[in-house]
Amino acid sequence: MGISKFNFKNFKATLNGMRVCLLKRYIGPFKHRRMWLERTQWYSAAELKELQLELLKRIVLHACETVPYYNRLMQELRLYPDDIKNLDDIQKFPVMRKEDLKRAGDDIVSARFNKIFLHTAHTGGTTGLPVPIKRDLWSIGNEHAFVRRQFDWAGVGMSDRCAYLEGRTVAAPGTNNGQMYMYDAVMKELTLSTFHLSLEKVPSYVQAMKAYGTDVLAGYPSALYVMAKGCLEYGISMPLRCALTTSEMLDDGKREVISRAFNCRVFDFYGSAERVCYIHTCEQGSYHIIPEYGLTELHPADPPNEDCFRIVATGFWNMAMPLIRYDIGDLVQTSGEKCRCGREFPVVKRIFGRDGNLIVTPSGRILGASVIECILARVLYGMYDMPVAAGRVIQEADDLVVLEYVPGDRFSGRHAKEMEDILREEVPPELKIEIRSVKQIKRTAGGKFVSFVMAEHH
Repeated sequence: MGISKFNFKNFKATLNGMRVCLLKRYIGPFKHRRMWLERTQWYSAAELKELQLELLKRIVLHACETVPYYNRLMQELRLYPDDIKNLDDIQKFPVMRKEDLKRAGDDIVSARFNKIFLHTAHTGGTTGLPVPIKRDLWSIGNEHAFVRRQFDWAGVGMSDRCAYLEGRTVAAPGTNNGQMYMYDAVMKELTLSTFHLSLEKVPSYVQAMKAYGTDVLAGYPSALYVMAKGCLEYGISMPLRCALTTSEMLDDGKREVISRAFNCRVFDFYGSAERVCYIHTCEQGSYHIIPEYGLTELHPADPPNEDCFRIVATGFWNMAMPLIRYDIGDLVQTSGEKCRCGREFPVVKRIFGRDGNLIVTPSGRILGASVIECILARVLYGMYDMPVAAGRVIQEADDLVVLEYVPGDRFSGRHAKEMEDILREEVPPELKIEIRSVKQIKRTAGGKFVSFVMAEHH
């Protein structure tokens, strides 16, 4: 079947691309910030520390003056913005965790911004219930500049065409045929449906990539791995300039398969919805903590593990919801090495983030961990103020998916019915669905919630 380039989905994607392009690249600081990052990446260690201190003082002053939560906290601690004289002074603030962020509510949002001009995102579901994160429009341009730096390091320009396998919805989960892709001619992005991905779909996805001239593939490691496996099993030649992975842990096995199938290098990068820390892969293949993005502290893991540290970070750029010393909950393995790329950025050996567990449906569709997080967030936030404390997805059989949830005090049968209805819209119809109320969500041995588990007997 041929590829139709002139259709409603592509038209709709391109219209949205115009809006996104204006917001990310033309209205705001993107161009200036990108040029600034070109210079600062070659700063000396001393210059980077001086820059970080300047940005740290700015965000602390802003938080004290405009954020009710931090204004009260600093009064209680008898802490003033002028007390931040060096980077170590950030330790005068307590560490904030997701539970603290959730309890803070709207008090953690800056009063400087009108709410109608704020964008709302959500944290991932692997550490419990997703938490809303407010972002100011100005921060979006800055964020895009930092993202583009990773693409620059991978040798991908803004005019290059890229294919994406992320949590973007292309077609309804119940759709088995039809167009499982959409192309944005403005941003030059081909979005492939991660929700419909299976080994059998790989040839048609590759056909779409070739038709649109994409030679870069970006997205979840679990999704790129399925694409790579499909190419190898079907003997499909699909050489790429590079592959970029994010949002899930990239293990050595997945990296090797992706690199071999596409005959390219893999650039893995890390970020969080809270926008406090970025870790990028440079041209030499090293993981670098990005110092201009935030002040990242590495705290010993609990329980202690050699060279393994928790990420606690202070973001510099999201003025709508500044987070100071936020414990993301993810771990990295440290490295004392200096990279041959010449940048004075800290190096880490490995990122322990969200692992790529997979739901495999009876027909062979494969849903990765980040896709499951997207589904979970839509279910739990499917109606306004859903009274649910936590939730997770369990695959108990090949054709059975269970949503476990902890009901709040106001939870009723009506809420359960609405949750089930939303879940049925999101999950492929070949899977049976069960909604199950529990008193608490089980944690891992490390004390973390996970958004998806495979039943032990499955």
